[in-house]
Amino acid sequence: MSEYGLEIIEKRLKEKLVNELARTGLLFRLFTRVKEQTSIEEKFTRKTYSLDTELMQDLIGFRITTYFSDDVKIIVDLCEKIFEKVELIYDEPSSEVFKPLRKNMVCRMPEYETGVFEEMKPNNPQYNLIDNTFEIQFRTTLSEGWHEVDHLMRYKCKPDWEPLNTEGRMLNGIYATLETNDQALKALFDDISYQHYKAKKWEAMLRNKLRLRFLLKELDVEIVDYLNENSEIGKRIFKLNRNTILKTYIDSTLAFPVTFDNWIYFINYYFLKDEFITSKTKVILQDEFEIAFNGQENK
Repeated sequence: MSEYGLEIIEKRLKEKLVNELARTGLLFRLFTRVKEQTSIEEKFTRKTYSLDTELMQDLIGFRITTYFSDDVKIIVDLCEKIFEKVELIYDEPSSEVFKPLRKNMVCRMPEYETGVFEEMKPNNPQYNLIDNTFEIQFRTTLSEGWHEVDHLMRYKCKPDWEPLNTEGRMLNGIYATLETNDQALKALFDDISYQHYKAKKWEAMLRNKLRLRFLLKELDVEIVDYLNENSEIGKRIFKLNRNTILKTYIDSTLAFPVTFDNWIYFINYYFLKDEFITSKTKVILQDEFEIAFNGQENK
């Protein structure tokens, strides 16, 4: 029952995460794991848990890796909305001290999953020292490999590194180059988006500005022609803050297919209010915008 019960909990939590993340259109990968018995026992030997002080909180763990560094905070905020947050560790960079930045969240299992977990305890005494929580880690794809090496080769065997300050700094230095590359990657695609804006390649501008998992459906030719003839509208779209656009969408109840047309219609409804683009917007989508924002579009 114990393994099956954990499978049920892990599956339901994963489905909720996948559905919410897929709705955003963001580029990500999701990894999951349930601690094996040997891993639980090993952690009990390393740390002291008790009902009076601290319980293990990461029996089930998720790791979300984003393709771009600025999407990490967006997804952290999303997870805060869909789950009950118990603790958030979100290190901010410091100019004085360099160290890998932790971005981890501990969440409470929802009611159904908590019920399944409680049913498992009578047959698993160790589970009394495990909280009805799960952990979500947030990383970028570039930093993911480094974290795997660090966790296995340094975190789990700290005595090996105690006399090796220089080597430890070198390992951290590798992380620093990856952090710099994350920033460079974002800057590169911002520049690519600008180049396509200048060339009036509107579909390419949108793809590289928003950096979403767009479906293979071309931008409506009438929209393309309109933007070519009214480049000021294209300029306004390009100058909009990407994170503001995405946050507005994610904070709403909207869930439309990730096509170039739909995102143009959404951006126009909330930010631009151009009459021609409004006339091209499908009625059903226009109604969804009205319901989602209750007439509270950006003024």
